[in-house]
Amino acid sequence: MWEHHAAAVVLAAAIVLAPATARADEDELPEVRVREPQPAGFVSERRMDDATREVTDAASLIEASPGVHVRRLGADDSFSTLSIRGTSSTEVAIYLAGVPLSGGADPTLDLSALPLWPGARARVYRSFAPASIGRGSLGGVLVLDAPSLRAAERTEVWSAVGSFGSRRLRIGDVRAIGDLRVSTAVSASRSDDDFNYESFNSGKTVTRENAGHAAVSALASVGMPVHLGGKEGALTITALAQSRRQRLPGTAEVPTTFARLDANRLMSGLELSLPLASGAEITRVWARREGISISDDPRDFSAALGPTHTNDLIVAAGASTGLRVHPAAGALADVRLDGSGERFAPGSWQGPLATPPSATRGQMGLALDAGYMLHDVRIAASGRLDHTVDGSDDPTVQSRSDFVPTGHLGLETAVGPFVVATHGGAVSRPASFVERYGNRGTFIGDPTLRPESAATVDMGAHTRASLGPVRLRAELAAFATWANDLIVFIPQGANGRVKAENIGRARLLGVEAEAEARLGHGELRASYTGLATENEQDCTATSLTCERPPLPGRPANDLVMDLGYTVGPVRGRIGGDFVSGITADNKGSVVVPPRFFTSAGVRVALPGALGAGSVGRTTLALDLRNLFDVRSVTYDGATGPTTAPVGDLFQYPLPGRSFLLSLRFEERPPLSETVPVVASGTP
Repeated sequence: MWEHHAAAVVLAAAIVLAPATARADEDELPEVRVREPQPAGFVSERRMDDATREVTDAASLIEASPGVHVRRLGADDSFSTLSIRGTSSTEVAIYLAGVPLSGGADPTLDLSALPLWPGARARVYRSFAPASIGRGSLGGVLVLDAPSLRAAERTEVWSAVGSFGSRRLRIGDVRAIGDLRVSTAVSASRSDDDFNYESFNSGKTVTRENAGHAAVSALASVGMPVHLGGKEGALTITALAQSRRQRLPGTAEVPTTFARLDANRLMSGLELSLPLASGAEITRVWARREGISISDDPRDFSAALGPTHTNDLIVAAGASTGLRVHPAAGALADVRLDGSGERFAPGSWQGPLATPPSATRGQMGLALDAGYMLHDVRIAASGRLDHTVDGSDDPTVQSRSDFVPTGHLGLETAVGPFVVATHGGAVSRPASFVERYGNRGTFIGDPTLRPESAATVDMGAHTRASLGPVRLRAELAAFATWANDLIVFIPQGANGRVKAENIGRARLLGVEAEAEARLGHGELRASYTGLATENEQDCTATSLTCERPPLPGRPANDLVMDLGYTVGPVRGRIGGDFVSGITADNKGSVVVPPRFFTSAGVRVALPGALGAGSVGRTTLALDLRNLFDVRSVTYDGATGPTTAPVGDLFQYPLPGRSFLLSLRFEERPPLSETVPVVASGTP
């Protein structure tokens, strides 16, 4: 299988190794330096301000990151999930402003439901995250940061109209009010998301209906100085409120004409940082409440397959306290004690499925992050010990208690213009409530399920350098993961029911490459992930060997690239997205056809000036996606050539050509009026 990746790997290696004799240009591109020891593995950072394409949702913000695959079930704002280095969406933890959004009740989080705001930043920890963030996961961590209180004062408004009735608005503001530093953001969007696609083999055009959405969110952060115990520290309070109505179109074969999902989320977090002689004492408190309601018309045939009305509640809260210190020059230590509680409380369920049981989870954890600079080598270690207790109101099952140790060790050093790094360790994920307790309908739970676990190692290098007039930034990494006790659902009988069991074993091998090259007014950005997986629990017998099938839903190749050029106030872009090697079944016999989408865009900086010395900027942008309107593909089926709509899954088509026209306005105060920001104890 690795032969398919050979050309891309050779190209990525050539890009990374090319600047070996390059000269660093300090004015344009700083030389590579080993930073303060931060106990994390490979991490990708995406900022909305730096995006080459217009960002519509959280999925589009991160989907160009190496090691990341976003699976969409329709147009923008439709249900989308995240896979990191070939893991499943249930194995990825998601945090917003330090508050966990995924947990036992909702292990798979819909990326389209995450709020965005001007200046948003996302970090994807592709293997190991700092233990101080919180309980990790088997497949990496996505962290969305609230608008930074350290940022310069500014006000930004972004609005857009586009295909499928799309309307979007984002407003953000960061300013100082006396001793306070206040950041506020509001976002709203709506769309119909009804598009045409070619149905399976018939050649007929079908309209995908009931796929629209409407959403609104508001976020506020306040930073203030505090005086406590003779110390001058900082207090940061963050709050989020959002509401969303999402239509549920169903599959191409079984459409749901009237189904919809109504969801609301309230979230708040508080962080208090007090200085110490060589660091800071940090305390965090957070709480989250989510309401989820599904409704369907009982007269619809599809309603016979699921509930016609649900009304569920998820509540969670937690706290942590610890010390972040620099005990010696070049050394870092961060010790945290944290705890959390979560409850899933189902409301009234109507329809053929019985009400699922309520469930609770309590967690206590001890985290240690440590780093040390030994000459030119950065040594970083991270470890957690978590005790998790799950319970349910179902009298037929017993509670489950697990002690789960996780951690890793990493080394990093500068070698000429390169920074070379390697990491190795163990990760884990406890079973979700559905996996452990079922829903008294389609899913049968197993309260005795063991946590999923995996051992993973990686190695790679990144560089920033100049080769003549070309400025380069590149990264190349390889990884291997051996997973055990994977939780899978096994069919039971002829009634379509499935039961969760610990029988899965898998091996995942991959390469990641990312490059950015600038020459004059031109720029090239590319990100590639090559993946080879094996389901070691199953095999396809041949005459001589047992061939292990790949894990379903993981692409063997995922490439995103953009080529841009700027002339005066105008910047043009053309890009491509290539995905191949996705299998749809556990045997690996049903292969989703590869696809290549072309996109293009143009941005124009409009002239204008503001009074009182303020700095303002207005930008008009037009983005075109799926430029050649690719809607269907032909592949070799069991009975001959078969035509199917393009998609990540056979039953969920992706749209054809679409556009987005946006206007962005940004205002900054004069530099002389900028006030110092409130200090914080966290990096």
